[in-house]
Amino acid sequence: MRILVTGASGFIGSGLAAELARLGHDVCALMRPSASNEFLKGVQYTRLSGDLRDLETLEKACQNTEVVFHLAGLTAAKDREEYFKFNAEGTKNLAQAALKSGTVKKFIYVSSLAAAGPCVGLSPKTETDPDHPVSMYGESKLRGELYLEELKGQLPYLIIRPSSVYGPRDKNVFMFFKSIQKQWMPLTPAKTITGHKYYSFIHVDDLIQSLICTLSAPDELFQTGEHFYVSDGQIYTYDRVLSMIADEMKVKPIRVKIPGILVSGLAAAGTLTGRVLKKSLPFNLDKLKELTPDYWICSSQKAFDRLGYKPKYTMESGIPQTLAWYKVNGWL
Repeated sequence: MRILVTGASGFIGSGLAAELARLGHDVCALMRPSASNEFLKGVQYTRLSGDLRDLETLEKACQNTEVVFHLAGLTAAKDREEYFKFNAEGTKNLAQAALKSGTVKKFIYVSSLAAAGPCVGLSPKTETDPDHPVSMYGESKLRGELYLEELKGQLPYLIIRPSSVYGPRDKNVFMFFKSIQKQWMPLTPAKTITGHKYYSFIHVDDLIQSLICTLSAPDELFQTGEHFYVSDGQIYTYDRVLSMIADEMKVKPIRVKIPGILVSGLAAAGTLTGRVLKKSLPFNLDKLKELTPDYWICSSQKAFDRLGYKPKYTMESGIPQTLAWYKVNGWL
């Protein structure tokens, strides 16, 4: 099949493109002219130049395409307008281009648990729960989903909402590996009875396999625009994850509790600096809205039952594999 992958130069998209090519599909990677192909070396694919804000290039990319995997978007932006321009309006543009092509039979949108928002306790989010995003990023991803809903009955689509993703090539969870390597373990405040924060995670290879599962998913799932949470099926405390990383690295870091007021101050400084520099920084007041909640957990039971998704990794096996990749590739 001819398959279009947006965000193919990124952490997840490059792995998906490689797996699709390995399975024998005709892979087209929609990339901005400035995007690096570092993670796509050795992969058989066709590079298409385009931008989510440019409907004309999207229409060209969707011509004669049977499946679209939409992963491109911003996880950090300088303001709300920029988030919505790429994550919401960009998704709308791509969906319209896919519909106009007349050939796209499956449109898979990789959204985020952030579109749903955090839980209020230890009951994991399910697909029937209401959505309450807490950040501009989450709101923009949800708006992208709602644009797809407007095309229900016209464009066959399906939405995947991953939990926190980690694995080779990831630069977010990597920061914890890096801090532990430097002998310190940052502990953020929690308001739970146990004093812990709770998270769901998914290894990038498992996320890719969940996306591959959509290729053989029943047509009715696309006709009704179903959405699925995907994780490894486990719930982890923040402390446990960092401890597993430290144990695997054979490091005994200093456990440093970061006061809430300091976290807020750093976020405010990040926002102010970003405005001055007119760019997005990794940590700011919007990201603080995602850091503050204590429960970011979801249930993948629907994906297990309806997509046939079966995760290969838990963090006990995924952390060593990820650490080995970081070492071999000189990141650590």
